[in-house]
Amino acid sequence: MPPLRGLRAFEAAGRRLSFTAAAEELGVTPGAISHQIRQLEEFLGTRLFDRQHREVVLTPQGLAYLRSVGEAFRRIEDDTRILFAASDPTTLRVYASTNFAMRWLVPRLPRFAASHPSIAVDIANPIGPPPALHPRRFDLAITHGPAPLAREAPARLFDGRLVPVCSPGFLAGHPPLTHPRQLDPDRLIHSRQRKGDWRSWLRLAKVPEIDASRGIKFDDLNLGYIAALSGMGVMLFFANLISEDLRAGRLIALFDVALTDEPDWLVYATPAPERQRATLLFRDWLLAESQTPR
Repeated sequence: MPPLRGLRAFEAAGRRLSFTAAAEELGVTPGAISHQIRQLEEFLGTRLFDRQHREVVLTPQGLAYLRSVGEAFRRIEDDTRILFAASDPTTLRVYASTNFAMRWLVPRLPRFAASHPSIAVDIANPIGPPPALHPRRFDLAITHGPAPLAREAPARLFDGRLVPVCSPGFLAGHPPLTHPRQLDPDRLIHSRQRKGDWRSWLRLAKVPEIDASRGIKFDDLNLGYIAALSGMGVMLFFANLISEDLRAGRLIALFDVALTDEPDWLVYATPAPERQRATLLFRDWLLAESQTPR
């Protein structure tokens, strides 16, 4: 195994592209960082940095190694956080996607905190499908559709229907939209996370002549949401996640056509015994919030 101090120095210096910044982060001198990285390079038998005047640049080997080392440190940090949370019965470990957490859960959390100040909520939103749900990792999980390998039956939070939305500013600056055939294909906002949504909706709206492959494309669903909010175009989004935006008039739902074959949003309670009461209390609060306007 390579020297741990060298790995830590390399990860910090590679992430910051500065020996000085890495030294400040780790509480040592730049000379110590340089020494530790040289020891690591000698151990590996390859250069990780090109040392240039007043700056350092990762070599191709260093760049590839930084990805692996950085991911390893992140995994250690995540697992350490889980162990800390597991030792505190007042901390609930909650899984929720970034999309759900940003649009629906986090804006409502102050209500829960005000009513239950002794219960802390630790939200994890790893990229990818929901992980296996068991008490060692999560007390509660909110998923779009059934979770893989779930042992417990979930509670239904709300449906996952998709509706076309845009901002008032977009409507003000474009011809009226009273029928789906008036949609401009170049103003359709797409998320690469959900390919095919517009094609399915246009088929349902009986306007197949509109080219669903055109428009504005983003990798992330939340970037598409921000684009719609900023007036760039029209996007399909989960109606229940943006209910507050619709009520406040920040977004406007267009037409009376929705994709309703999407899975429901579900809540799984998988608490460790010492957190069962708090977990069920939080689950019931979620279900009540889903029925209560903000």
